[in-house]
Amino acid sequence: MAATQTRSVEIVAHRGTGKDAPNPTPLQSHRPAAPPENTVPAFQWGWARAGACELDVHLTGDGQVIVIHDSTTGRTCDRDLVVGQTSLADLHRLDAGIKKGPLWKGLRLPTLREVLDVMPEKSRLYVEMKNGPGIVAPLLADVDAAGKGPDQIVFISFSIDSISAVKRARPELTCYWILVFVELAPGVWRAGYDRTASDNLTFQTIWQQPVDYAELIALARNAELDGLNVSCQQPDDFAAAMRAAGMPWGTWTADDADVAVRLANKGAIQITSNCPDDIWGALSYPSIPRWPIVS
Repeated sequence: MAATQTRSVEIVAHRGTGKDAPNPTPLQSHRPAAPPENTVPAFQWGWARAGACELDVHLTGDGQVIVIHDSTTGRTCDRDLVVGQTSLADLHRLDAGIKKGPLWKGLRLPTLREVLDVMPEKSRLYVEMKNGPGIVAPLLADVDAAGKGPDQIVFISFSIDSISAVKRARPELTCYWILVFVELAPGVWRAGYDRTASDNLTFQTIWQQPVDYAELIALARNAELDGLNVSCQQPDDFAAAMRAAGMPWGTWTADDADVAVRLANKGAIQITSNCPDDIWGALSYPSIPRWPIVS
């Protein structure tokens, strides 16, 4: 019989926790506003609370790796520019803090290297690629230049092509494929992921309906990926199907403690949240089972 070890579910601060707690309780009302998402103060906030952060990266118009979620800057910055058509110098002129409030005025969009350079020892970083495989070479170059290895860096992407390209280039790195589940009607689900367009950078979304777990697992295993990273809204039979297949999975974005506990009980190895301290507290109770690793 296989031996069984246990470890805690990993809690990851979503975009460094650049989002305020939804519907704060009276106990949360004393908190200052969280720093703006995907900025250096946000990651410092997240690492202090969770030990692991998640961020999003795009290539700039001049081939630099910058940290931002959207392909345009208007939602989070003071001007609206297309990231992939704008130089790093011009993107650095934007104010990435003022929309969150005057407290954060003057913050800049960081490069990935700038984030890596302030990353504490023994902390972890989940890097979500928002481009196709064309981002992989400069991305890995930044990770190497910062001296970060597989104990600290995890790669994730909706694009099966991008995440497969990282795994081919660096088999020692942990790589999770992101999937989103959408419930179209009670009990009727579809699964979404991305394929790369002809420019090697942008995406085309693929919708699988009905959901075929065997096909998804086969795609992940053919690329020798380490697991799946799926939405916290998921079909009732998802966890059992992954357990039967021996496929590890984490989840995003669980901001409710009850939801997080339920996901941990179902077998999630990792939970990304905008409220990592709340989730950490909920999962710290002795009655919460740990997820098994069979060796």
